[in-house]
Amino acid sequence: MMHIAEYDDVDPLQVLHLNLLCLDFALTPELVRLIRRMDPRPFPFFALYAVEGNAVVGQVGVFRLPVVSSAGAAEVGGVWAVSTHPAWRGRGVASLLLAEAHARMAAAGLRFSTLGTNASGVAHRLYVKLGYHDLHSPAVALGRSDALPRLPALRVEPAGVERLALADRLFEQIACGQLGFARRHTPFFAFLHARSYLDANDLWLLWQGDALVGYAAVSAGDDLLRVRNLLLADGIDGPAAAVTLTQATHTRYVQIRLDRPAVAFARAGFQLTPQSWATFMVKPLAADATPADFRQLYGLEDGRFLISDLDVT
Repeated sequence: MMHIAEYDDVDPLQVLHLNLLCLDFALTPELVRLIRRMDPRPFPFFALYAVEGNAVVGQVGVFRLPVVSSAGAAEVGGVWAVSTHPAWRGRGVASLLLAEAHARMAAAGLRFSTLGTNASGVAHRLYVKLGYHDLHSPAVALGRSDALPRLPALRVEPAGVERLALADRLFEQIACGQLGFARRHTPFFAFLHARSYLDANDLWLLWQGDALVGYAAVSAGDDLLRVRNLLLADGIDGPAAAVTLTQATHTRYVQIRLDRPAVAFARAGFQLTPQSWATFMVKPLAADATPADFRQLYGLEDGRFLISDLDVT
């Protein structure tokens, strides 16, 4: 008979096997210890598991995510690494685990559960069935560097381990006055580097003269620069930042995820898709909470909502 267990009560080798099978994610016991030591977001139980006999057949991780609402600092729930062993698919494993995760988040006083996923996937249909709503989809811009205008250049360079704290401080400055994922536990980038989620040399700092004015989390290969997060101070031109990054990385094409207004990229000659398949979803956990409440509380209605691929589970 299937039952629910916590991380410390299951076989960690089976957990690793499940994550590699389903997510190609090496959730080793060593990584779990690192996350628990450096990251304040996990619940004490870390993750929930469906167990049948001696087999670990499903997983849901649970976070408390730091956010800022119109009333001040707050937290929302975040589910991550939702997985079902292929031999147990179609048997309601994920639904069972998510129901337990939602109950535990609600019992902890959280009013919303959140997640990021792909709207074209099977999992998206399950989340909708369980009460999640699509509230935000980033734009995507694609440009060819030699076809883009030579905008005023910024200076860019990889952060490296020794300067990750600069990016943390810059985020705090730019996020001031914003809502949503405008609050982070620090050190944020040092943790992402330590757990191999973002290499320190894939975080590029952008300078205007001697002033640090932005950062970009990137990956490069096959003559393409992918920018998964671009954060810029007010008044800094996004297309100029993109062109400067392609020059520095010697790539011909650049694709950028844009979670903020993207009109300037279209004007500069980028191919722009206003909404991608990526989607941020929210489920109310409290009886009196609604998706409209979330939109109002966290600034989706007035353009103050800050979000990034690095913050969403």
